[in-house]
Amino acid sequence: MPRTVTFYSFKGGVGRTTALTHVASILAMRGRKVVAVDLDLEAPGLSTAFNLKKQPKYGIVDYFYERSYLPEEVKPSILITDIFSEVKIPKATGRVFVVPAGYLSLDYVSKVDDLHATTVIDGDKNLWSIFKQEIQEQLKPDILLIDSRTGINQWGALSLIQAADEAIIFLFPNAQNKQGIELLLESLQSLKNLSINFVFSPVPDVTKTGLDKVKKIWNFLLERIKNRTDENYDTDEEDSNTSNEQPENDELLVVPYLVPIAFSDSYPIPEMQDYYSKIANLIDEKNDEIQRSSVLNIVEHRWEIIESLEFPEVNAADPKQDLSLLFQRTTDFDKFLDDTTCLIRGKKGTGKTALYWLFLKHKELAQKLAHRRLDNTVFLSGHGRFQDSRPTRDEFQVIHQNLQKKNGTWEAFWRAYLLFRCYQEGLLKFPRSKKGEKYSELKKIINNLPKDWQSESTEALLELSTNSQLILIVKDAVNIILNQEAKEKSQKLWFLYDDLDEDFSEAGELRQQALTGLFQLVQSCDARRLTKIRFKILLREDIWNRLSFDNKSHFTGRDIILQWNQIDFLRLALRQAIQSQDFKNLVDRVSPVAVESIDVVNEEELDKALELLWGSRRRGGNRAKKVSRWVYERLTDSSGTTFPRSLSLLLEGAKEQELTYRGKSLTQIRTDRLLQGKSLESGLRKASKKRCEEIKEEYPYLINFFDSLKGKSAFLIKEELQEIWQNLPEKVLDNFEEFVSFLGEIGIIEFREKEKRYKFVDIYVYGFEMIRQGGV
Repeated sequence: MPRTVTFYSFKGGVGRTTALTHVASILAMRGRKVVAVDLDLEAPGLSTAFNLKKQPKYGIVDYFYERSYLPEEVKPSILITDIFSEVKIPKATGRVFVVPAGYLSLDYVSKVDDLHATTVIDGDKNLWSIFKQEIQEQLKPDILLIDSRTGINQWGALSLIQAADEAIIFLFPNAQNKQGIELLLESLQSLKNLSINFVFSPVPDVTKTGLDKVKKIWNFLLERIKNRTDENYDTDEEDSNTSNEQPENDELLVVPYLVPIAFSDSYPIPEMQDYYSKIANLIDEKNDEIQRSSVLNIVEHRWEIIESLEFPEVNAADPKQDLSLLFQRTTDFDKFLDDTTCLIRGKKGTGKTALYWLFLKHKELAQKLAHRRLDNTVFLSGHGRFQDSRPTRDEFQVIHQNLQKKNGTWEAFWRAYLLFRCYQEGLLKFPRSKKGEKYSELKKIINNLPKDWQSESTEALLELSTNSQLILIVKDAVNIILNQEAKEKSQKLWFLYDDLDEDFSEAGELRQQALTGLFQLVQSCDARRLTKIRFKILLREDIWNRLSFDNKSHFTGRDIILQWNQIDFLRLALRQAIQSQDFKNLVDRVSPVAVESIDVVNEEELDKALELLWGSRRRGGNRAKKVSRWVYERLTDSSGTTFPRSLSLLLEGAKEQELTYRGKSLTQIRTDRLLQGKSLESGLRKASKKRCEEIKEEYPYLINFFDSLKGKSAFLIKEELQEIWQNLPEKVLDNFEEFVSFLGEIGIIEFREKEKRYKFVDIYVYGFEMIRQGGV
């Protein structure tokens, strides 16, 4: 049966009928088949509002009246086809049909007086159910929109209470409307499955001051219906414990006072449609939920599909992984390809290493993702785990000590190391002519080195980094042999650097000096216009922030910060989910375009596909947060960094929890999704625990601080946080303000101005075993 949505208002003049005409038009433009029914029997006007060109012979009053008095054995003469006409909506792929109240006359008035709502709704097979059945058989609409009578009366009760699956209540933001709606809500307390939303219209003041007034009334009414939510909806603690936060403005439904609307005789007005699109979105969203339930309910092997779901963490170093199926290009990918981009910053877990391995181990896929822009590019590991033969953390310590003793520089070392890497890859070919004689000593040292890294390799690079004559020859070799030869071949050489945080100790000056030298090498190559040699240095964000060297501004605009926006994140989630062929088949039923064009499809289609996995909203009502947004925000720290690695853990944990519900009846679980809200919460705890382990590895000197957070509130006033800092067994930074600033920099906390408290973000709260409650 089609979903029935009633447009209701306690008082007239609030734009209820106008809104219905525009919403019906919007839904038709989206391909929906809509039937609009005029049940404002004492002041009908829907057909006039639509400017219905061809009026039907009868209306719904005639239809009801005849059936209420006919003997059972007599067939009615007024058929369902006699009481509706179609409204033509230009360029619409759907259709709109209107069922008017009836032709206004004295006969109509007497019928309305004589026809009681109870006559229409009483009995197992009442007149309303007969109408709905016949309109379904005749038109098979997606949605019925009812224009209800104002006030609290018998016809308002029929359309709002008996006929509706959902009520959209229109009100002007004043005390009279507020009191009337409050009285109405009291009468609806027993109807737990009636979804209720509020629209404020027409609002004369849509400035912040005006909207603040609207929000107060909205919050008051929401409190009156908060216990009426469908029991299968999730009432998770993340939402309830942050109820002190203001609802997001984009969920507040407001229609301003619109002059074209006020002075028009018929609707819809195309240029006014945007003001009503959010109302249409609510209706569409619920219809999509019903469609998803239909798709999932006919699946015989629901639990087998859940078992088939896999959420593998992207590991570009794993030869068994098909990276073409799992690697997700972000919106920053094209910036990464830019020749001028040499510094790629980001927190651990944001995908730096995945980029490093992509271009070194999966070159064909990298070229494809780059749209063949790099066909003549050679990718080499300047340093990192891709190359087994490389200096280790201990060897870098030895190199640092020797450079200090012999007045060598890290810039010279990195240049020699670059040359050695080209030798290892077979790219270093010394000239055979007389021009090559000056390279004889360099050639002798290089050619005598073993292919794998040994002590001789370290000694040789130290010689090339400290011998003043050899330092100059290495410079010429990089310039003439590498850059010049690449230019002749129309090639570019990309040197990628990773694992710099792990291979260089933070103790002393080693990391500072070593990384400064690497960036000085980049500056030197740029100064000498070695345009065929390109650097891609992947570095942890906080390490870059603490580096200090001359001309650091050289890298401004030549860097990118790896961050995942919401659409990138949703694409990654869908990529992982459709590794299950069974789930992919489900998605093909509701959004085939999402699978076919995952890298270019819009966010709306991605949401639609993923709603099969995790649903649309956390709870009932338009105030509830979308699940996709909830997941994204829970895996994002206070600095705006989102962790794709955590997404895999959250979804895998949710799957494990969901399988524990096997055996429950479908009435006990949400049927419009595979993963319930509580399962996602369980997955969040798993992801948070792992993320906390990772940040302890990144910042070992903060372990005592992290451990001291156990049992503490996630919302702390300044004095409480300061006391934790003061009681640490070791000093972390010189003063408290620096400490707080650092915690914000690494994404642990954010300051809530309204509550005057520091809030620890959710990705860390559960792993540190903090108490989620604590908002004021």
